[in-house]
Formats: sequence, C-alpha cells, structure tokens
Amino acid sequence: MQTTTVRPDAFEVSPAERPCFLPRLFSTDYLRAEISAYVYAGKYLTDYSGGEWAFMRLAGTGGYMVPPAGTWCFENPDNGAVAVVSADAAGIIITALVLNHRSHLYARHDQEALCAHFTLRWRQLMDFAETHPEAAAIFRALD
Repeated sequence: MQTTTVRPDAFEVSPAERPCFLPRLFSTDYLRAEISAYVYAGKYLTDYSGGEWAFMRLAGTGGYMVPPAGTWCFENPDNGAVAVVSADAAGIIITALVLNHRSHLYARHDQEALCAHFTLRWRQLMDFAETHPEAAAIFRALD
C-alpha cells in the first residue's frame, strides 16, 4: 500500500485503503458519521459545495477527513470563531466536531462501546492537533 506522508505522524490513505478507513475511524456508525462531516462542512465552511475528501491516517491509530485542497474560512456563529485555515486544519476541525458530537449522542443513548470508540478517536485527534502548525486556530474553532 502506498501512502503519502503529510507529516511524520500523518499519512494520506491510499485508494486501496479507502474502503476500510471510515469503518476504522467511525466504527459501525461510519455512514452516519461521514454524512455528518459533509453536513458540518456545509454549515461551518464558507463556500463549501462538496468535492472529494482525502482521508488521513495518524501514525498510531485514528485519523481524520480532509475537504478539497485550498484554504477554508471556518465560521461558527455559536462560539464566534472565525478562522481562515488550510484544508488539513479544516478537516481536523470538522472531524473533531463529528467525533465529539457522536460520542455525546452515544453517551446519552447508553451505547457505551460506540461512545468509548468516538471518545478515543477524538482524544487521538486532539493529541495530533496540539502539534499542528495551525493548532491555535483549530482549538479556537472547537472552543
């Protein structure tokens, strides 16, 4: 399998790996979680209108989805966050929102295994985000 390294701890998933990536990231809820990512992108990324997303695998485990290349304006009226970020940072933000919201959903519905899975993936992504060059903008967006 050939992957592209974006950073020493993040790799773009190869076409051969793509079918397995979302189930690993989002477990059995991968279809709803993937749709949630696109819905959140439409809500928070100015001028988002679809496109092919890249999938990034983290060195240990976990990962995130990345919208089409370029710069994105993230706007969240709920917390007042406005930031112009790279596609990579936008993907971290959107994926973190999905992981966080779905973990809370499953906690409220007594689905402990899915809650634990989403919480673990969120923690892995936040650990990675702390070392990202756009960490300040990522955490402000998620505040």
